[in-house]
Amino acid sequence: MRLIGDLLRLSASDLMRFKGCRHATALDLRLIEVGDLKPDEDGPEAELLQKQGDDHEVAFLERLKADGHSVIEIPKDNISLEESVRQTLEAMRTGPDIIYQGALLDGAWGGYSDFLERVERPSDLGAWSYEVVDTKLKRKPDPKHVLQLCLYSDLIEKVQGVAPEAAHLQLGDGSRFTVRLSEVSAYARHARRMLEVFLMERPETRSEPVSACTLCRWSSHCAKQWDADDSLALVAGIARSQRQKLEAVGITTMAALAVCKDRVPKMAAETQRKLVSQAHLQSARRAGGPPAFELRNAEAGKGFGLLPAPDGGDVFYDIEGDPYFPGGLEYLHGVWCREKDEWAFRAFWAHSREDEGRSVADLLTFLVEHMRRHPNAHVYHYANYEIAALRRLTAQHRTCEAAIDQLQRERRFVDLFKVVSGAMIASEKGYSIKDLEAFYMKKRSGDVATAGSSVVFYEEWRHTGEQRLLDEIHDYNRTDCISTQLLRDWLVRDVRPTGMAWPVLGEVPEGGSLSNIEAENEEIRVLRAKLQPVRERLGDQVADLLLDLSQFHKREDKPAYWAIFDRLAQESEELLDDLECIQGLEAVSEPVQVTKQSFERTYRFPQQETKLRAGKSPCLKPAAMPEDVNLRSINHDSNTLVLRRSTAKGPLPDRLDLLPPRPLRNSVLKNAIAAVTEEIIANTGQVPAIEDMLTRSRPRFVDGQRSTGLISGDGDLSVETSRAIAAMADSTLAIQGPPGSGKTYVSALSIVDLVRAGKRVAVSSNSHKAISNLLKAVADRARVEGMNCRLVQKTSDDDEEEAYPGIVFVSDNDAPEIASAHVVGATAWHFARYSDAAFDYLVVDEAGQVSLANILAMARSSRNIVLVGDPMQLPQPLQGSHPGDSGRSCLEYLIDGHRVVPTDRGIFIPVSRRMHPRVCGFISTAVYEGRLRSDDAARSQTLVSRTGIDLLGASMRAVTHAGRSQVSPEEIQAIVARIAEVEGATYRDRDGRERIIGNADILVVAPYNAQVNALRAALPGAVRVGTVDRFQGQEAPICLVSMTTSSGEELPRDISFLFSLNRINVAVSRAQAAAMVFASPLLLETSCRTIEEMSLVNALCILREYGGDSF
Repeated sequence: MRLIGDLLRLSASDLMRFKGCRHATALDLRLIEVGDLKPDEDGPEAELLQKQGDDHEVAFLERLKADGHSVIEIPKDNISLEESVRQTLEAMRTGPDIIYQGALLDGAWGGYSDFLERVERPSDLGAWSYEVVDTKLKRKPDPKHVLQLCLYSDLIEKVQGVAPEAAHLQLGDGSRFTVRLSEVSAYARHARRMLEVFLMERPETRSEPVSACTLCRWSSHCAKQWDADDSLALVAGIARSQRQKLEAVGITTMAALAVCKDRVPKMAAETQRKLVSQAHLQSARRAGGPPAFELRNAEAGKGFGLLPAPDGGDVFYDIEGDPYFPGGLEYLHGVWCREKDEWAFRAFWAHSREDEGRSVADLLTFLVEHMRRHPNAHVYHYANYEIAALRRLTAQHRTCEAAIDQLQRERRFVDLFKVVSGAMIASEKGYSIKDLEAFYMKKRSGDVATAGSSVVFYEEWRHTGEQRLLDEIHDYNRTDCISTQLLRDWLVRDVRPTGMAWPVLGEVPEGGSLSNIEAENEEIRVLRAKLQPVRERLGDQVADLLLDLSQFHKREDKPAYWAIFDRLAQESEELLDDLECIQGLEAVSEPVQVTKQSFERTYRFPQQETKLRAGKSPCLKPAAMPEDVNLRSINHDSNTLVLRRSTAKGPLPDRLDLLPPRPLRNSVLKNAIAAVTEEIIANTGQVPAIEDMLTRSRPRFVDGQRSTGLISGDGDLSVETSRAIAAMADSTLAIQGPPGSGKTYVSALSIVDLVRAGKRVAVSSNSHKAISNLLKAVADRARVEGMNCRLVQKTSDDDEEEAYPGIVFVSDNDAPEIASAHVVGATAWHFARYSDAAFDYLVVDEAGQVSLANILAMARSSRNIVLVGDPMQLPQPLQGSHPGDSGRSCLEYLIDGHRVVPTDRGIFIPVSRRMHPRVCGFISTAVYEGRLRSDDAARSQTLVSRTGIDLLGASMRAVTHAGRSQVSPEEIQAIVARIAEVEGATYRDRDGRERIIGNADILVVAPYNAQVNALRAALPGAVRVGTVDRFQGQEAPICLVSMTTSSGEELPRDISFLFSLNRINVAVSRAQAAAMVFASPLLLETSCRTIEEMSLVNALCILREYGGDSF
């Protein structure tokens, strides 16, 4: 930020600082205009960061030159920005491959890009244009870096007359991150507008603790201000929302909070008691008192409920990491434990990426053996970093995953931070382990005193090789481990109430601790070795993916069981907002015997949203162990359901809750995946379609060619798609159908054409219902064409499908009807049983929700694979955490990060038959790279109010509110008013028929059950209200969407839920004529921690630009 005459010149750094903290921007402005403040000087870590960044940038420049690229360097020293801009424009017109330190300027905004890279895309410059490349040390891109890329890209557009499609970050590990600017630029533009408005209006700000404080040049200034003001910001662990509630009733200092006795509105009593005690203890300590603590009320599973009995074999563990190493490096794992009756420290060092994998394997091997010798021992650490790092490292290096999984299953790791925070309130300024050392340890000595200084020492060692630097880090880590032990001992000796029972955190499995690890590790080791020919033939990525997919179902099952056990331990009331459950069932009938072996009973339940559907087998609560029951039917209008249970299992209780079902038995899938993998290893040529999918190859056709463009686009898209499918030659093809595009029609037409040509077709999907829907469309199409088409659907034993003309339903995998059918519909559990390509085609519907692992399991059933779906609608539900690409859906994997399937890899159906262009335009821009359009009939729709106002289109309505999380009365009131406005409007549909809009023509979507329930209570019964999961596949002339939450600070779940682009896509695209999103303006300012989060908020920013006049 610089003042040039009357103009305030702004840079990307100013924008990044503003997004991190508005008060820092206010202080920057004061420094420029008044000059009475002094910012902090750069410390050793900031200097190190600057030096490493400069070195990385220069190294990349030299690499470009060495690779033969033409480079023009723009001088930066001793010339003005304006002169640098002139030279940059001249260079851009010349057209070199690279422009280094290009200067850009437009109005108030300007700056220096690291690199401008030529791309062969025409512009005002000529046959070329430029995209921005910035170098960054981190191994992962940061949202603030993308704000910079967007600014420079917008400035480039002013020069070359065409907007860059992408921008790039050259990361510290040597990899390149590319961002499609359309997915983030609206968010960046909104951020710049907010800064411009801030500088114009000059609102009052104050210092607030934020994550940006760590490297802020005003951190000392703010800390002094907080100290002088006795600010509530000094209260350890206090949240911003809690400070706001206290300040609203006049409590603005720690001293005032320490003596507060009156109830604070909208604050839980226990929360207030904790904060008052915290302030009281800290105030006494600040006044010179000794360290002190108070015990919190004991709660099961918290505090001392997480601290097991001490054992002589206990281990104390700490990690040191270097974020400035290319890609980051966990360079030291330290453990402190008794060995041969003496305390000893073990250091597991890593100075390279290869060392990192070896050191984590050595560490876990040591822990496994140590636990075998000490079956009651635990591994103590402080805070979550160590566990998160171990999970990441074992997945990244594909080593010892069974060990870390078993250690967690047995709950060997004990996080003392959770113990401390749940058990006590301490007088110190924070709850870091170094804060707590005041209770049990003398002040540390040594040159390395913090994690930040350890990084500086390690980086200095990397450049000098001086052993004394590693010795200092060794001693620092050893002291951290000893401090962890002393903390545990102090908690046991001086804090924990005497006589309290010791909790049992986990059970050692029969056969001893970690009994199955060797077998699992050997299985993986053998498979890894066998995959070497695949590595050589198809590449490392495919070999690693096959290894990961071999463990997919194991990874997926474990958290599913953990989630059931967690819910068994929860209070019933906590399950009301859990979409995986149904809470509060009360019997309204006595058990009724329905067969010799089973009975049924009817229950009612409170109004709530749930993903549980009839035909599922949810688990019961209360129960000591997971025990399931069959959900025969569910009626959301009367809030009743019917459960069936085996007579042998005994009666059902009068009151109960339903929990998620247990994972389905999947041994048939695991065995099939193993068999397919063996086929690929042996290169038998029996599964070429799945090899094409795994390698993301272009589809292969009967003429022996691989397509570079599947359809001409000049003829009937449905006919062209059918022809492309019929011409496939043992390959894989993706068909992406956005909302309302008629993908089911296209699929049915193609299947009927295949049967006419003498082909057998397998149809699969993520559910029996989805399979039924497609089979019914096939039956209807065959009937219209007068063609004999034998269709069979294999259902589960619990399914009772209603009869449908042309479809035979069977429940036996070996039913004779299957062998003679032209088309067979079934899930992966059926098709995984085939080994002989019994079908010519496998058509997978809703492929965006079908796992890549399940496609691999079905690979031997068919010669060709057709994936039909849309990865931009509701995603596949996953329980586990999966490495690499192994957790992706099959369609998501094949499209590989694109929002629209590339033209050489599949077919995109670009026409929506549902949405008017003014609705479709937003969806197309925000979701489908501008490639989706309305057909002529959809274009002819109209919606006119009683007073003659055109109501068509997608728009956003600003609703001001604060402090709302899962219920917003303000948005409910706005929606009620909007329904009154559109009531009586005239709607003309795509067929030209007109009708008056009634309540049944309006669909209302909300993200949370509580808001759904409140909306239902406020709206007429005919208005359809629910979460987005309920409405996929439905449509209405008008769709109203409530975002509910006031700001990013009130989000009840992570940002990916409320801002999910898939969910926004499905919600808005239900509308045929008009969609309106009701939202607090503060949502658009949500702070984003990742690029993915930025792209989610970007969709709302696009809608605000598209139709948000009230913002």
